[in-house]
Amino acid sequence: MIIRPAAAADCQTLAQIDARGNPSPWSAAQFQAAIESRFDSVAVCECSGKIGGFIVWQSVCGESELHLIATSPEHRRCGIASALLAHWFQTASAQHIERLFLEVRQSNAAAQNLYRKHGFQTAGIRKNYYPLANGGREDAVLMEKSC
Repeated sequence: MIIRPAAAADCQTLAQIDARGNPSPWSAAQFQAAIESRFDSVAVCECSGKIGGFIVWQSVCGESELHLIATSPEHRRCGIASALLAHWFQTASAQHIERLFLEVRQSNAAAQNLYRKHGFQTAGIRKNYYPLANGGREDAVLMEKSC
């Protein structure tokens, strides 16, 4: 397992992975914009030469927010998400970040459990935040962790 910064050549693959599990996936252009942003960080996890997952976060003024994390279905339950989160934590520590935060769909119990396992606590609910395929909306669970 190798974690490295994402490159422009990875954007299409990242968009494909995101589309396989995210109801509102990012496009390759959105990944490219994040790679080019001075505030965003995009890292990928390679397994046997293939991208098995990625993480995107933004750091500003002593805080860091997780935008996306995903693992391709064939690489799930292999520790990729935990390794990517550990990479985010290490980077945040080196940058003297004081607080990490994220939001997650209320229905995504697996992700919430992963985040709790890594020290995040529920900080609130953002009502009707995520769009649903049927036109409805879903609440976001806000989570945070002090560094």
